[in-house]
Amino acid sequence: MRIEKSTPAVLALALAAALPSAQASAGLAEQKQCVQCHHAGQPRAAPSFQEIAQKYKGQKDGVATMEAVIRRGSRSTGGPHWGQATMPDTAERPEVSTAEARTLAKWIASQ
Repeated sequence: MRIEKSTPAVLALALAAALPSAQASAGLAEQKQCVQCHHAGQPRAAPSFQEIAQKYKGQKDGVATMEAVIRRGSRSTGGPHWGQATMPDTAERPEVSTAEARTLAKWIASQ
């Protein structure tokens, strides 16, 4: 049986496979308190996830830079990155592992 890549069934399966990952990443952002300052589409105390994605879009080290800021805060990575706002370090928020930071950075980049 041959299935064309553009058939609705294939697209639906691909979307279904991606949704749990996106939901898990959004849940991780809540768990790590990212959403206290960041929001998906609108700035709060900090830039929106979409603004962050746009800033690093096309940069070869964009995801790695986001990972570092997510793990250590913006002061330890040369911040602030947006105006005077700084991302707190782990003294003020939950610790984020390397794997969690990578997951969050890739999720933010996909916004």
